[in-house]
Formats: sequence, structure tokens, C-alpha cells
Amino acid sequence: MKLQTKRSLALATLALGAAVAGGAGAPMTMAPASTPLSATATLRDPAGQVLGTARFVPQGMGVQVTVEVRGLTPGQHGMHVHEYGRCTPGVDEATNTVVPFGGAGGHFDPGMSKNHDDPQADNTYGHGGDLPMLNVDEGGVGRASFTTDKISLSGMNGVLNRTLVVHARPDDYKTDPAGMSGARERCGVIVRDTLRATDYTLPGAQDFPEGVAYDARRGVIYTGSAVNGTIYAINAATGAVRKFQEGGALGRQAALGLKVDGQGRLWVAGGAQGTVSVLTPDGMTLKVLQTPPSPSPYINDLTPAPDGNVYVTDSTRPVIFRVDRNLNLTAWLDLAGTPVKYGPGINLNGITATPDGRSLLVVQTNTGELWRIDLRTKAVRRVMTGLMSGDGLLLDGRTLYVARNRDGVVSKVSLSADYGTGQLVAEEPVRGLRFPATLALVGGDLVVTQAQLDRLMAGTPPETPFRLTRFRKF
Repeated sequence: MKLQTKRSLALATLALGAAVAGGAGAPMTMAPASTPLSATATLRDPAGQVLGTARFVPQGMGVQVTVEVRGLTPGQHGMHVHEYGRCTPGVDEATNTVVPFGGAGGHFDPGMSKNHDDPQADNTYGHGGDLPMLNVDEGGVGRASFTTDKISLSGMNGVLNRTLVVHARPDDYKTDPAGMSGARERCGVIVRDTLRATDYTLPGAQDFPEGVAYDARRGVIYTGSAVNGTIYAINAATGAVRKFQEGGALGRQAALGLKVDGQGRLWVAGGAQGTVSVLTPDGMTLKVLQTPPSPSPYINDLTPAPDGNVYVTDSTRPVIFRVDRNLNLTAWLDLAGTPVKYGPGINLNGITATPDGRSLLVVQTNTGELWRIDLRTKAVRRVMTGLMSGDGLLLDGRTLYVARNRDGVVSKVSLSADYGTGQLVAEEPVRGLRFPATLALVGGDLVVTQAQLDRLMAGTPPETPFRLTRFRKF
């Protein structure tokens, strides 16, 4: 992603690395990712007692929500989806005091409305998490059943790994930030049913992971910080994390796309610095390659190809660079005169080479187009459209996985034998992806970064710890 400030620059570079959630050595057995999409929240009181459940099932363009809660005061109770997947104490922005379930944060606000409103308001005018009230009978049992299109289980309005909170009082649907609905009395994290996945958590408070690469010979996953360029190495089996190279090495302020070549060297796209860095397996910088001077370079991703060269995308300049075996960088393809048309925003981004050695596949983030480029003739052909917000690419045979950052999903594309046409066959939100940027294949699993670059651009606090998520390929 292209950013206009240093902060934005960090946003465009992603970081990966850390200990596996649940402790080092956690087993990596995964269930298939293509299980039916539904979710459940187990609702607890501040003492941790289970006193209710909520079910979330896709229904047309919306979600059917069914809630039953016990032990509440008769009458109406405000009910909302909150931002973070934490039912822990924390500061409530409505009172600026530490309260039960304050760790859930404020109301989920995918439209960035910054406004509390009623459950019929469009998300650009009111919080997406503003839901109908819960009606509690004289026996203290509250029930609600409704369908809403303000939330979903995937995409920008996705509520997976967020929280459902029931409040003490009715919601007036107008007073910011929470409708005067009072204390948080019940809370549950909205958890994807049946799917199993494992998180690698990162140690830094400002990591914003964008790139990920896997060295199968060493069993190491690499990721890098979009904010400061620090690169982490993670033991794929145990989840143990170490700092591979400090940010700022030879001026590297950001680390975007990452790839490991056949020699075990790590290649790093430098974003707005316009650089490509090559690191040795022991973490030393072998070389930093500088692209030609420009007011707005944006080196976003790169890929080694079977011909021994590394091909590099620039998201703001219409050119593909090439680094040869002797580490010489040249402008390989001027895209002027080809079907690829650069416009505002992020243009060519994720790139991968086909295993037959004949072509490159490149996604254009701002148009959703996937392109094939012939390595011999340099002919450019559109493979398909419909991949808006496409970021990182991972090619596994004739299956292409696409991380679609703002859409919060990984898409699966089936390609023809010549890689010249493609069909979207599945979309997977996993457990609630937060701006997924790039992917790596680790055995039979996918590892995807959760970059949260949208939060960096908006200046809103990220969910921490930052994480990479590993799940069975689908």
C-alpha cells in the first residue's frame, strides 16, 4: 500500500513473527478451512459464569442473530458488537474508567462513522455494531432473534473474533458513544464454528506485519514490520520467535513483500524507499539495490523465477524491475502500451512465477485484475477480474490463493493449464482476518499476515498482539 507519510510507509510494509498462541510447541493439526460458515459467542458475566449464547448464521446478504441470556433485570437491554475479541477489564470510553469487559473496546465501526445510531442506519452513518435491544422477561431471561445486514461473518463488516456485549440499560440509539446503555453485563467472543487455526503472535506494539516467506529447509517463517523494517524469524514447528534483523539496517525503514530464494537468501521489498534488499541466511545484508530516482517509488512485492531472475513490482510506477543472478537491477518491462493501466492508489502488487518458467502472474490491487506476463515475449494478458483489494499471491500448482486486504478474505482461484484464465471458487475469512496482506505455504497449511494497515492509515489503534494465522489450505 502506498502511504504519504512515514507512518503510512510503515503501513505498506507487513510484519510476521512470534510465539504460537497457546504456547510454544502447540500442535499444528488443522481441520479443513472450507467448513460451513457460522459462529457462536458464549456469554459470561464479569465473574466468568456462562449465562447465555448467541448464534450467527449467514442469511442472504446479512446475518441471522439468535441470542438467549439469563440472569438479567427485566426490561430492555442495549446490545452491541464491540471492536476487540477480548472479554477482559479495560477502559470504557463512555466513562473513561476501568470497567468489566472494557477490553472489548468501543462499538464495531467498519464505516468509520464515529457515531452511535439505530440498527437501521447505514454503516457510514452509524456503528456497524449497533444492534436491536435484548428484551428480558420477568424471569430474567432475555431473547432476541433478528437478521441484519450491518454485520457479516467475512469482509469489511465481518464480526469474527470480535465481541457481543449486553448492557445494563436500554439503548437510546442517539447518544455517543454507547447510547447511554450503562454497564457491560455480559460478554462473549464471536468464534468461528468448527474451524481450527493457530496464531503466531508478534512481540512489537507497532509491527503491522505485511510480508511473509517460508524457508522449508530451515523450517523458518520470516515476516517484517511495515513501520520500522524489523524482520522476525519464527520456528514454524514450535512458534519460537527471534529478531532476524533490526529495523533500519542499511537504511531499511520498511519491509513489504518477502521471498526466500533457492540459496536461502531473503529478499525484501522496501516500499517507498524504492529498494530491494538481499539478506543472507544468517541475517547479514548482502546487498541493497536502489531503483532509479523517482518522486514516488513503491517497491511492493517480488518473486524468484525459474530462469534465475527475481522480478519486482512497483505499485506507483508502471514498470516491472528485474534482478539478475549477479544482483544487477534493471527496468525489465515498461508497462506503457500494455493493457495494464495505472491509476490512483495501489496498482500492480502481488507477483508470482508459474512453475513452468514461462510466465508471471501479477494482481492489480485498485482494479481487481489478475495479469499474466510472458517471460519470453513480455506479452501481457488479462487472466480475470473480480479480485478487488488483491494483495499477496501464492501459487500452488494451478491453484492461486489471493490475500484480499480490505475485503478480509483469502480467495481461491482455479487457473487453466496455461495460466491464461481463472475462476474464483472460494473465499475464506478464517477466524476474522484483519487486512490480510500476504501468504506463505507451510506444508499443507497457509500462513497469512494480519497487517491492519487500514488502522494505520486511519490513525486508529490496532488490535494487539499482531499475529499471523496458520490454517489448512482449502
